[in-house]
Amino acid sequence: MARLDYILRAVAAEDSDGLRLRPGFPPELIFGDTAGPMQLPAFSDRQMREFVRELTTQGDLAQLHRDGRIELHYEYGGQFYSCAIRAGGGGFQVEFRPRTTESVSPSLREVAASRGDHTGQYAITEDGTAVPIAAGEADVDADVEGLDDLSDTANPEFEPLPANDRLLREVGNAPGFLEDLIEREDGERPFAPRMEMSVDEPAPRGEVRPGISIHYTRDEATAPPRFGQKLSRQEFEKLLRWMVEQEATDLHITPRFPPTLRVDNLFQPSKARTLGREEIEHVILSILGHSERAILKEENAIDLAYEVEGLGRFRINVFQQLHGLSAAVRHVRGAIDSLESLKLPAELNWLTNQQTGLILFTGPTGSGKSTTMAALIEQMNQSRQLHILTLEAPIEYLFENRRCLIQQREVGTHTDTFGRGLKDALRENPDVIMVGELRDYETVSMAISASETGHLIMATMHANTTNNAVSRLIDVFPDNQKAGARAMIADTLAAVVNLRLLTHASGRGLVPAVEFLKNNHAVSSTIRENKLHQLRQVLSTSMGEGMWPFERNLADLYRRNEVDYDTAYRAAPDKKVFEGILATAKKRRPPR
Repeated sequence: MARLDYILRAVAAEDSDGLRLRPGFPPELIFGDTAGPMQLPAFSDRQMREFVRELTTQGDLAQLHRDGRIELHYEYGGQFYSCAIRAGGGGFQVEFRPRTTESVSPSLREVAASRGDHTGQYAITEDGTAVPIAAGEADVDADVEGLDDLSDTANPEFEPLPANDRLLREVGNAPGFLEDLIEREDGERPFAPRMEMSVDEPAPRGEVRPGISIHYTRDEATAPPRFGQKLSRQEFEKLLRWMVEQEATDLHITPRFPPTLRVDNLFQPSKARTLGREEIEHVILSILGHSERAILKEENAIDLAYEVEGLGRFRINVFQQLHGLSAAVRHVRGAIDSLESLKLPAELNWLTNQQTGLILFTGPTGSGKSTTMAALIEQMNQSRQLHILTLEAPIEYLFENRRCLIQQREVGTHTDTFGRGLKDALRENPDVIMVGELRDYETVSMAISASETGHLIMATMHANTTNNAVSRLIDVFPDNQKAGARAMIADTLAAVVNLRLLTHASGRGLVPAVEFLKNNHAVSSTIRENKLHQLRQVLSTSMGEGMWPFERNLADLYRRNEVDYDTAYRAAPDKKVFEGILATAKKRRPPR
């Protein structure tokens, strides 16, 4: 319940009379008969339903279904709150009101102490006294309207939402915990507290839910597990577990520097000791096979997949640098998310219905190219009947055959090169070929040839803009073949999806920004006539056809308060276009 506890701190800091939560609105602090919204993202209907489940037992849900209202008790930081939950046609509304110590029964405090945590479900009797719910009273099997999908095994999907610079604009900046979150005069911006949920083992059906508590702050998150004076393979796997627990995207192991995470696009050196050259080399060589060691010796770098039972898969790049061997580790999530859960535009579903052509997923390292491509392939897997072949280095996401037959090949293990894998694929009767990366002439030319022969090719490429992506495709060809390459690309290119991950306005979590180009007559003519500088203009004038430039998507993210202005402005390829879109939207906004 970390998100709730975090918000309840504002109730005390602002000396307010309570807290109100409802779908479609940000949290509201209550002052007498009025309420002021906090500058935090609004709760969605789904989050409210998950939130209600977190607060209640099965007995509570039965009463909520019967009466449309229940009143519970909640304790945080030594302060007791009455918690009123109402259910109606508009969803759930939850209201917390502080209670004085005198109005709380001694039995409530004793039970809370015996549980060893600060949470629990308590009933409010007619005389206003809070008493714990007996286990037997909760043993009720209820089918509560609007809560059918909230089974005891459901996994709450709360994203902790620390405040940003625009905290409580309408409530004011009172002294207290908010001071540490507001930019100081010297310009130094401290980290917002990072709070997570630590949940005990799930309670059997009918029992009171286990307690939930905050178990670290963002500063404490930089302290990795202890390891000895010589890093072992087992201790390396402890670092991987630490990486997953901190929800980091990357872990860096390098000589003369402590283990380092990248969390929410922030590079965070840990408080551990520095690592030595010999111990890193020992650990890295222990996870490499004989053939992989040979490749590393010959090429001074290698990509590999590494799996830890019960933890997941990791993509590791091992490379030589000035001070010795280093490793960059990326966590590959086991579950393949949908476009919706990844917060990607629904318009990208158009890609899953294409029959032929070349679809490029571009962006810098760590921008979500592979994750997006995996989400689209999984969507095909559930909705179409196809033979899908993947060529990866290394294999990242593992697919299970549903309606499609998906066969995954790893370059270096199952085929020598991407080019050779593509050549073989043409004799393996696939409908869709996923290529991990287009990086050289052989791979690009084979991918274009495969798309010309009626296959759908989905491939990634490192490029910062749509223009650069198309230019890089053409530039791999010799000068005497560039004209022909432009003609082939103009005919076969289906779409370009350019991605970046930006830090959420709250400072916690990442938000995808997307530029989406579809091939139409204007795009095809621009490529064929070598007028690539006009692609951005085509993007801006063809939005009615379901495509858009980065600046449009960035402006939308800013208006929805998902990214702050500085983040959106820095990410915009054309700052003037971005500012123009915002100015136009402001003029069109109807007066209040």
